[in-house]
Amino acid sequence: MKLNIFENLLLTFNILLLIFQLMLMGSIPSFFIFSILNLFVPIVVLINLLLFCYWVIKIKWPFLLFMGAFLIGYGEWNLLYQFPNNSIRKSSATISVMSYNVRLFNKYNWIKGVDVSQEMSKMIQEKNPDIICFQEYSKSGTPRLDAYEYRYIQPNRSMGKSPLAIYSKFPILDQGYIDFDSSTNSGAYVDLSFRRKRFRVYNLHLESFRINEEDSLFTNPNSTALQIKFDEVFKKQLSQIEQFDEVESISDLPSILCTDLNNTQFSKTYKALSKGRKDAFATSGKGLGETYYFSSFPLRIDFIFVDEDFKVNSFEVIQKSFSDHYPIITTLGWD
Repeated sequence: MKLNIFENLLLTFNILLLIFQLMLMGSIPSFFIFSILNLFVPIVVLINLLLFCYWVIKIKWPFLLFMGAFLIGYGEWNLLYQFPNNSIRKSSATISVMSYNVRLFNKYNWIKGVDVSQEMSKMIQEKNPDIICFQEYSKSGTPRLDAYEYRYIQPNRSMGKSPLAIYSKFPILDQGYIDFDSSTNSGAYVDLSFRRKRFRVYNLHLESFRINEEDSLFTNPNSTALQIKFDEVFKKQLSQIEQFDEVESISDLPSILCTDLNNTQFSKTYKALSKGRKDAFATSGKGLGETYYFSSFPLRIDFIFVDEDFKVNSFEVIQKSFSDHYPIITTLGWD
């Protein structure tokens, strides 16, 4: 069926937006650096889906464009959205791991009318993970978690470091701290033993953008300043991953990596850190897997990565609003 003038304009826009989507998702090479725009992949995809629905309703051939783009970018779609998968073979010997940015356990009363510490304690007891990696930890208001006898809490450092902690039901055999240069963020690790096999758990909190709802992408001069801020943070995140890699390179233990990445699954930061590892969400998650909302906009910025030695049996985003992040939990098989 022939397209009218409006539909020809819409077709041109649709083609350009689909190419933009593929570049943002990393499905096709790009000469541009989209640092800040990678955050908005879900919005671009949603617009393209609406255009796809429009062409389908109109029974016009441009609906094939979205299908073609989907096939080209098929490998990246599992990072964006997961359908429930009940066919995963479960392992008998399992370890459950939770990662949670707790925002100082609501130390400054950001969330009103809720005993956050008590509610977190109930949630953790219900989910009963074997290991918990806390980001933005605080000794003040810490939930009582008696089941976790073994704990590594980041030592006091200068520059007002954002604290980390790792709680474990398994004895800690070794531990270490990764002090990121010129940053309030850091990393930590513990070596544990499960069924006489030793493994390492990393807890990383990468550089934050520290953006708020007053920051704007669309009005000058804020948009330019925000782009510069994002570019600087991206560079620092990659530098922090290099510091982590130096520590990781001298260990031959299979590892589990929990992180508040402060970036999305379509960023260079994600690609650098996930190289050679499995993203637990992409293996066994469902839905968008969002862990953080910026001005009602869903983002997946918290991750659990595992070595090939581990089998991801399950992954869940626990949608409890006791922090500005949702906790995530995975069950790993290690036969």
